[in-house]
Amino acid sequence: MRRSAGRERAHAFHELFQAETARRVSRWLAKLRVPERDRRDLSQDVLLLALMRFGSYDPSRGSVVRWLNGIAVNLASRYHAKAARRREVITDPVALCEAGGGATPLDHLLAAERRRLLRSLVLELPFELRSVLSQHDLHEISMRDIAETRAIPLSTVYKWRTRALHGARGALARRIAAEAEER
Repeated sequence: MRRSAGRERAHAFHELFQAETARRVSRWLAKLRVPERDRRDLSQDVLLLALMRFGSYDPSRGSVVRWLNGIAVNLASRYHAKAARRREVITDPVALCEAGGGATPLDHLLAAERRRLLRSLVLELPFELRSVLSQHDLHEISMRDIAETRAIPLSTVYKWRTRALHGARGALARRIAAEAEER
């Protein structure tokens, strides 16, 4: 008898993760008037909850399909209860951009691309030049502190930073010229 119940549970567990079961859950949710835009998410929630609570499934009380349907009905009921209290405020996209500091997703993308380009240009520089540039411009360490730490003259630190800036500009110019030739 126990062996049979164990086999029934194993079969029921296997049945939960069939493609037909997912389609069935989606149909139930459609009949329960869950909008199509939210149906896939709610279907996933039903199957996830079934997986998490499978230990409470008792084959002697009914089929796994019936048990799963009960989960779907409960989640759809909660969905509709939340939807009744949910308020959507329609906002002008321009107002959203202004409220967000004016940075649009395109601005963020372009800034990330500029950072990537700058990082690659700086990495082309010799170590001494790159380290002075990053210490002073990125970490805001004073030129005097850099000179003292390295035990080199202050004028040398200024020269290295100037060379680093010229080197980065030159690398950028070469890269732009190479891209222009490719076109």
